[in-house]
Amino acid sequence: MIGIPCSKILVDPATKMTQALKTMMLSIVFIMIICPSSRANVQIIKGPTPIQAGEAIGANDLTLRNKNIAVSFGVDTPGPWGVPSGGILDGAVIRNGKYEMDHIALIDFIPNNWSSWPNTFQKIKVVKNSPEEGIIRVTRDWEKCTIETLYVLKKGDRRIKATTTLTNNGSKAYNDLFSGYVIWPEGGFIFQPPGMEGIKKGYAKNKALSDWVVHYDRNWAIGLHAPYFDFINYNARDMYVGHSLKVGAKKQFTGWVEIQPTGDISGLLKFESKRKGLKTGTLSGRVTTKDGKVMKDPVIIVEKDGHPYTWTMGTNGSYNINLPVGKYVAYASGKSYASSSKSKITIKAGKKISRNFTDVKYPGEVTFNVVEKAKNKPIDARISIEKGETPLVQFLGQKTFFTELNKVGKVVLPLGPGKYVFKVASGESFLSTPEKVSVSVKSGVKSSVKVKIDIKTNPTEKNWYSADMHHHSDLVDGVTAPEYLVRSQLAAKLNFTLVSDHDLVDRHYEVMKLTKTRGFEFIPSIELSPDWSHFGASPINLGQKLTVNPGTASIDELFAEARNMGALSITANHPYMPYGIFYALDNGKVPGGFNPKFDLVELNAAGYIEKTIARMHDLWAKGQTYYLSAGTDVHDVWKDVSGRIRSFAHIDGKATPRKFVKALIAGHAYASQGPLLYPEVMFGKTLKVRTNEKITVKFKAQAVNGLKQVLLMSGNKIVDSVKLTGKQVTKDFSMSFKTAKDTYYALIVIDQKNLKAWSNPVWVDVVTYNKTPGNIAKIKK
Repeated sequence: MIGIPCSKILVDPATKMTQALKTMMLSIVFIMIICPSSRANVQIIKGPTPIQAGEAIGANDLTLRNKNIAVSFGVDTPGPWGVPSGGILDGAVIRNGKYEMDHIALIDFIPNNWSSWPNTFQKIKVVKNSPEEGIIRVTRDWEKCTIETLYVLKKGDRRIKATTTLTNNGSKAYNDLFSGYVIWPEGGFIFQPPGMEGIKKGYAKNKALSDWVVHYDRNWAIGLHAPYFDFINYNARDMYVGHSLKVGAKKQFTGWVEIQPTGDISGLLKFESKRKGLKTGTLSGRVTTKDGKVMKDPVIIVEKDGHPYTWTMGTNGSYNINLPVGKYVAYASGKSYASSSKSKITIKAGKKISRNFTDVKYPGEVTFNVVEKAKNKPIDARISIEKGETPLVQFLGQKTFFTELNKVGKVVLPLGPGKYVFKVASGESFLSTPEKVSVSVKSGVKSSVKVKIDIKTNPTEKNWYSADMHHHSDLVDGVTAPEYLVRSQLAAKLNFTLVSDHDLVDRHYEVMKLTKTRGFEFIPSIELSPDWSHFGASPINLGQKLTVNPGTASIDELFAEARNMGALSITANHPYMPYGIFYALDNGKVPGGFNPKFDLVELNAAGYIEKTIARMHDLWAKGQTYYLSAGTDVHDVWKDVSGRIRSFAHIDGKATPRKFVKALIAGHAYASQGPLLYPEVMFGKTLKVRTNEKITVKFKAQAVNGLKQVLLMSGNKIVDSVKLTGKQVTKDFSMSFKTAKDTYYALIVIDQKNLKAWSNPVWVDVVTYNKTPGNIAKIKK
């Protein structure tokens, strides 16, 4: 072993990396021991990523690293959502010579805002692999364009420079393109470009105060510098510029991926100041509590023009931050502490200014005990701050909480002193209305509050069960760890838990185990995610992993894979989004063309519900037996509400995951944002009638927010309706219509908050009797 060159071991450890994780880690340790001087150098490693929990596990995948940071490129491993190979799939801090956890799902160049990507080749080449500098070139095509990106990492840096050239080799010009780098994290929180906080999608002009976005937690921060950008999407996970590209024209994009070892994001602003040649000064000082004690780990937040701008993390009460010349407001905060008073700051070029913060207040503690009002029995709940201080830096404290998994109805919250109003919800808008609770939190004082929720109905008593059929965990672009996924879904009063991650099943066993500790059942699912359309497959067999590449598979291959994984149902998720089946079919972007062998069509909380429902009525009017599914597509349970749209299915006997999905496939179900339905004739059944016979539709509807309107639909038209006033929660309905031809009827129920329920159809078979034809009449007995 002594005679083996260190450079050879580091460049090509593929044989060691293909072994089990333990062997892989031992190999890395061995390399570090025999080549200690090389750890500070730049290296390009071929083989499965050494980054903990990384997705780039192919034999030819590449990891670019120095002593501080590492990123891994998918060469054999495909990108998520059908993106071609060649993107950054993993990224992590290297601390004390050790690779830490992966926090990247994808960093890549996107040519036109996640449009379906016709792609025929990917070439990933190591251009330079020296101790001082590593360069990887990725070349791919998009339609008639070539995309070439150079990634450069230098010794000692914490930033990788990316330079992309987009060339139009075709015979037509491109107009209205949105191109640029995207950064989709795994875990953590997002701080959008300063000035654009809270904007999901929009132009940056006259808003953005800086040209970077950062994802972070207490022990890491990964940012994207995008000086070209003028437009964001998905809360700035996508940093685009709108442009055209003439025939033969080229456009170049430059960005930097920055990886820091703490949640201190001030380094991104410092690098931006350097890039732009901005004059800067320094702000420093100390932070103490109101009684004069030093805050060990303060966070100092800086605002500019009324917007959060940056922050820095102090040590042992001291802090130091470099800022461009200008006027600011600064204050100090800490985990669960009440923030200090705000102070106006003026930064001058080359000058140092000192500012101490001396009135940070210790946390108090509030214990919530949530019970069902009628039974005084603990119930799961979601608790959110409606009024009161919530930290800007999210690892210091959240706005949303859930009662404990193993202490039903209870949660202990450390909070900064002050007056708060909380919303406490359990099955909100479905089984109950939320309670508003005012709480005064005092520094160093423990208190408790008991909250009684009036559960007004229980659909399971009539054999109706619910599930959120589209929900993500903390894989790929999700941030919800399994425990919180279960806690959130139980607080929504769903009867089954479900996880459906993009092309992965890695959280199934853990979610199932946590679910069973509470006596509930789990629906194992997966979201097949090519870039042209997403499909939910459920329930699949536990342990079944995807064996096709969604980025290159045809629709026939995807559907066959779903069935091979054991799926009873295939759902067309968010069908009218740019990565939905109806959108893709309308625009001719489905590899293999139309395949009718899916079962359900999703109403997705993110949008296009009315358009999807209109399309479903059009299909039903043509006699097509596709039925409804419903899902929230939640990735972050602290920001989005699990189960706010869900599927209800009728099950006879013991409720199991397979029975639930079979009921969805049979149409014995409806989708709802709150209202509940109890039909006399089950949805999905067929009703035989005479020509122009009066058809009476009887059902019960409930809405804890109060009923507002009921619509009876048939043949894509409203054939009867009822409007209600006041706060009537439950009502028996009898509505009617006539038909001379085969048709269907379906219900839409609207509550006083304009939340809706949409039923599947009841098929109407109009039967006529004609005299026995002569050729039959002549047949003797």
